[in-house]
Amino acid sequence: MRIDLAFAVGERDPSEFDGKTVVVIDVLRASSTILTALANGCPEVIPVAEPGDAFALAEKYGRDQFLIGGERKGLKIPGFDLGNSPEEYSKEVVAGKKLIFTTTNGAKAFLEAANAAEILVGAFLNVSRVSSYLKKTDREIFLFCAGKEGRMGLEDLLCAGMIIDNLAFAVKDESVELTDPARTGMFAYRQIAGMGQMVVALTQTDHGRYLSSLGLSGDLRYCGQVDLLSVLARLEEGRIVMATEVGGP
Repeated sequence: MRIDLAFAVGERDPSEFDGKTVVVIDVLRASSTILTALANGCPEVIPVAEPGDAFALAEKYGRDQFLIGGERKGLKIPGFDLGNSPEEYSKEVVAGKKLIFTTTNGAKAFLEAANAAEILVGAFLNVSRVSSYLKKTDREIFLFCAGKEGRMGLEDLLCAGMIIDNLAFAVKDESVELTDPARTGMFAYRQIAGMGQMVVALTQTDHGRYLSSLGLSGDLRYCGQVDLLSVLARLEEGRIVMATEVGGP
């Protein structure tokens, strides 16, 4: 089993994802929000790069058929139905509603990795479900941390490291080939793991502090919950949907 890791959107040439199982990780908050929406009955999430793309797509397919959600600089975009706080995406709001979604980092990661053999959604919320699935794959695994505006985000690195640690433990360290970035993620997680709950670590990250300054500290508490959701989600033909254990193309 070979595992690689990207620290942020824009760091790697998109061709590096080709033929691999990619896990997009944006703990704060795109991955966490997407998983929550799907778990609460949203049938599909369509990631787009820019707000204008979201409005155009909604108009094309019928504005009454879609919710539009996302953020810029952590805040809900004017004219959007929802922001990027996962707890906004309750069953009452999203059940049966398709979602068009754009965020500063996470949504762009899905588009950047679009030619991968398979793209999954990862967060602390579903870390064991993702790890369990990855144990069975024959493809090279690529953990794609969204980061923040082209820079590493510690929260994403810790989540990726937790997945790598789960895989290394499951199949024995000696049979896992880790690139240097992947090994960095695993060591970072192992260093932090003994220091308390993940939500505490999130409050100390750059982006965690920024969200707290916007009055969104509740999102840190939610996104730091490990294995809250037993959800596996996959990008299929431009749409993120609930996935079975059967692999993609």
